[in-house]
Amino acid sequence: MGRYLVLMGSGENSPIMVTPHQKIIKGTGKDLNPINLNTPYSFQENKDELSAKIEKYFEVNVGTKITTTDNHLEDIAKANWVFAGPGSPTFNLRQWKSNSIDSALNDLLKRGSLVLASAAAMSIGNKVMPVYEMYRVGEDPYWVEGLNILENALGFKGVVIAHYNNTQGGTHDTRFCFVGERRMNELEAQLDSDTAILGIDEHTGVAFDLDNKTVEVFGKGVFSFKRNGITKTFENKAVINTSEFTL
Repeated sequence: MGRYLVLMGSGENSPIMVTPHQKIIKGTGKDLNPINLNTPYSFQENKDELSAKIEKYFEVNVGTKITTTDNHLEDIAKANWVFAGPGSPTFNLRQWKSNSIDSALNDLLKRGSLVLASAAAMSIGNKVMPVYEMYRVGEDPYWVEGLNILENALGFKGVVIAHYNNTQGGTHDTRFCFVGERRMNELEAQLDSDTAILGIDEHTGVAFDLDNKTVEVFGKGVFSFKRNGITKTFENKAVINTSEFTL
């Protein structure tokens, strides 16, 4: 049975992600008891609709039947493959921390695979970008303390930024998960020198093989690894030894 930590910038339910999902599921092995954690979007009025869409995608396109859970700790303890996706990073962070879900996910990665996209992926670093608070409310750039699941699994400090190459703003800069370059530069200046930025483009993902200590990039864009002002970029199908990321 394999163990993977998978992070996606977006497009987790798109056709381009079918093969990567299938590969991770196959690599994880049998007795998956796969579940979708609805926490990141559970505050939304259409949460049931979103859960049904995720379940249908995995059953029809990926070929794996998954269930959405509200009884998180008990269901995580039985699962060897867990998915969580879009929503609010800071809402998700608060819920996972206050309900000890972070500890349960750390335990999961000792036996199976954790697949995270967008808001859920951003929750697991040493720090978390409060996207909605900055982009929608207009608060000054700042970080909140993260769950450290990334460091526990990979051995280095890092923050995850999904939607890294976003162009939704059209005439204004919405790269770096909608906050743009100016605010991203301010955020980067607040990080410790040993903390890396893991930037994941739209419709792009990275799969960290925890047993073989490699990471594979998949999807349309690139994976950016930035520390101390130096950026390394890796394109689709690149396979890197994780020793490149440790200090």
